[in-house]
Amino acid sequence: MRISELQRKVLLVLSELEARGHDSPLPVMQLLKLLNSASSKDIYDTNLRTSLHTLHRNGLLHKYRNASLNLAFSLTETGRRRAAAIRYELVL
Repeated sequence: MRISELQRKVLLVLSELEARGHDSPLPVMQLLKLLNSASSKDIYDTNLRTSLHTLHRNGLLHKYRNASLNLAFSLTETGRRRAAAIRYELVL
């Protein structure tokens, strides 16, 4: 699967949060705020949701709903490996 720039950012952000000890699924709107705070261009919520669902369909993310039915995501083992590969590419 080809990963878009937005999908790469999502994997890296979720991976970094896990490395810092945040092990619970991250709600979509919190993820959107994190991505927009680090980007010069705003990311639209519909684009983010589409990217998240694509990553989920391809086995890179787990999808959750909390009691309020808010959508949240976390990395799968495959997603962690892909994020590590992306991070390695950035170092080179």
